[in-house]
Amino acid sequence: MTTDTAVSGAAAQLFETATLIERHQGSVFELFKSKGDQLGLPMIGGEGRLTLTTPSGRIVLSSERDGVRLTLSAPDRATLHTLQETVERNIDGRFGEAVERVWSLAEPGALPANITFATVLSVSRISPSYFRVRIADPSLGRFSRGGLHFRLLFAPSDHIGEWPAIGEDGRTQWPGGRSAWHRPVYTVRQIDPDHGEMEFDVVVHDNGRVSAWCETSHPGERVALMGPGGGWYPEARWLGLFGDETALPAIARILAAAPDHTRGAATIMIGHEDDIQTLAAPSGMTIRWLVRGNGQTLHDAVEAMYIPPSDRFVWFAGERSDVELVRRALPARGLNRSEFRAASYWAADDTAS
Repeated sequence: MTTDTAVSGAAAQLFETATLIERHQGSVFELFKSKGDQLGLPMIGGEGRLTLTTPSGRIVLSSERDGVRLTLSAPDRATLHTLQETVERNIDGRFGEAVERVWSLAEPGALPANITFATVLSVSRISPSYFRVRIADPSLGRFSRGGLHFRLLFAPSDHIGEWPAIGEDGRTQWPGGRSAWHRPVYTVRQIDPDHGEMEFDVVVHDNGRVSAWCETSHPGERVALMGPGGGWYPEARWLGLFGDETALPAIARILAAAPDHTRGAATIMIGHEDDIQTLAAPSGMTIRWLVRGNGQTLHDAVEAMYIPPSDRFVWFAGERSDVELVRRALPARGLNRSEFRAASYWAADDTAS
């Protein structure tokens, strides 16, 4: 169903879906409050009600006799389904996949609205540590808004040629089970929504499934992707950006989109000097490159950087243990949760990307 709702002072049509979570109200509210605080999302609470505003849309929790009613709204079906899957992933992580729920907006048997099929135009090795993939499809325009990231979809070997579908409960049904699918997250590096073309970079590493795909992929091949999702551009007059090889595409896109008056610095860890790229950025932003193994760490760079007292935002992405250190370090330096984002893009024991 749809609903006409005022968004940011302007009338806009929102797509909406809802479900009931039959779990103790306190535990459900606690889950969403904790996640909202971790991500620095705007939240409004009241008696038996909680509203979270995300880059993708809105999440409203309302207490009911049998549990908590979740209502999600977003500007289009694809974004709404991405938001629904994010919510479901957090519910499953907290309460287990056995928690029953039926979403009000469902088209049983249909392909999930946030899946797109695109054609590979080219795959090139742009430096020792990166492939660049260029794809095209008229539907790619939506990846220019609503989130910096997307997922590639690779079916398990015994389900090649099959694709997810919507079940009677409005949830995505994955052939072979969701955990059997390889669904790595990547960042939109560049996009031309008018021509339906998009580029993304893949970090090269041994035994990586997507790295192996890049070695053999050819123009004309079809590839499936899901999204967009994840965070959006940070907003502040001063930006401190930190990331390793996996975060370089996101930092590049943030820098390119930053207003001309933006000041600050970006510090990027790379694996090889030849991985240094020429990045578009406001004149008030400096860019520093660290080569992995030279004794400097991103955490050290965060600790050493001057951070102004106001109108500031620190963005950090990289390996999980580094992210955990930064999540503790930044509040110790006086930043509140709305003034930074630290996202784990990979873990040291992850070898499947």
